[in-house]
Amino acid sequence: MGASPRAVCVCADRAVARVVERALTAAGVVVDHRETIPAELADAALLVVDRATRLAAGDILRAASCPVVVVGDDVDDDGLITLMLEAPVSHLVGDPTTADLGITSEKLVSGDLFGLEKYLAPNTKVGERVVASDPERRVVIGEVCAWAEAIGARTPVVHRLANVVDELLMNALHDAPRESKPLIAESTSGDKLERRAVLRWACDANTIAISVGDAFGALRQRDVIDHVRRAKEERGRPELDPHGAGLGLYLVLANVASLVVNVDPGRRTEVVCLFDRTGVDQRAVEPRAKSLHVFT
Repeated sequence: MGASPRAVCVCADRAVARVVERALTAAGVVVDHRETIPAELADAALLVVDRATRLAAGDILRAASCPVVVVGDDVDDDGLITLMLEAPVSHLVGDPTTADLGITSEKLVSGDLFGLEKYLAPNTKVGERVVASDPERRVVIGEVCAWAEAIGARTPVVHRLANVVDELLMNALHDAPRESKPLIAESTSGDKLERRAVLRWACDANTIAISVGDAFGALRQRDVIDHVRRAKEERGRPELDPHGAGLGLYLVLANVASLVVNVDPGRRTEVVCLFDRTGVDQRAVEPRAKSLHVFT
């Protein structure tokens, strides 16, 4: 049996460091605490830093040889968003006390990235529809809204779900990759593929999750983060770019508790959106994402 995967933790806040250790140990990851970011990270599965360390380290994190997870930071911080334009700084966990940190480390260690089930209680029932046209998109949005009302979601949450599902399906059906003809695209192997989106939805006691997937894998980390950055600067919906990043991503980010993008380049993309069902987000006038992830 091989050695357990190792995570390097550099957290100036000792309380945060203890929280990180508990979360990663529960995920089967050995935590190596350091005072500073080591020059050699080749055998580390991930590097976890807190906001203070991120601010002090700056561009040093860009040179890390493993995925970087920033905890206790804020998606509204322009410095963080700029740093996340390129891997390896691919993950923001706003609150390290939530399950998000453990789930993120498990995905990074295993390489098993896809599936909204990872963010829900075991054996949660999942709904699924394949969508291949705008009429089907409109029908399935109504179906998801009816489902949300049936499980007791408040009206603001139902509206957010509708907006997010609409944005993600529009992107999957029309904008990824945008240079392809509507409803027909070509894979990296040259095969003709019908443009279809797979919409999935589910909930447990704490979380409502929806995901939209496509068979292109055209979304890059720079697309995701640059779209967020430009939208913040323009304070509105940015123009669609030629790389298929036109998700109305800032609108999505402003309506969810967590945004997760899983990409198998040239093969598959899955965008997972999580909504807080505990009541806090439901009362918020403008909820905003506490976590942002790009897994490739």
